[in-house]
Amino acid sequence: MKEIQIFVPDHALNDVNDILKKSQVGGMSHYRIHGRGSAKPAEVAVGLGTMRHTPEYNPRTKIEVVIRDDQVDSLLHKIVDKLRGSDIVGKIFVVDVPVAVDIRSNKTGEAAL
Repeated sequence: MKEIQIFVPDHALNDVNDILKKSQVGGMSHYRIHGRGSAKPAEVAVGLGTMRHTPEYNPRTKIEVVIRDDQVDSLLHKIVDKLRGSDIVGKIFVVDVPVAVDIRSNKTGEAAL
């Protein structure tokens, strides 16, 4: 099993969610986060709009899913194909998941997904 961590701008959440649904990924978590990287934050108005400020961190959404090993390549290609070429700046990380347990049914491994 693999955990896919997807870091994208907030407005890309629905696109990724649609891909996950069409790929029959059973569950997803997402979080509103702030971070810094290669994308430069946009200036924002502060102080009744009389001053401009460039924030240190960009708002982002982190999406987490755990999937079977055989779904990884297909899912990565679908996400990248959908988001590439647009104004999306983000990253995807793939992490091994050695153990998974469904608390309600006590199923383990891929059966827990």
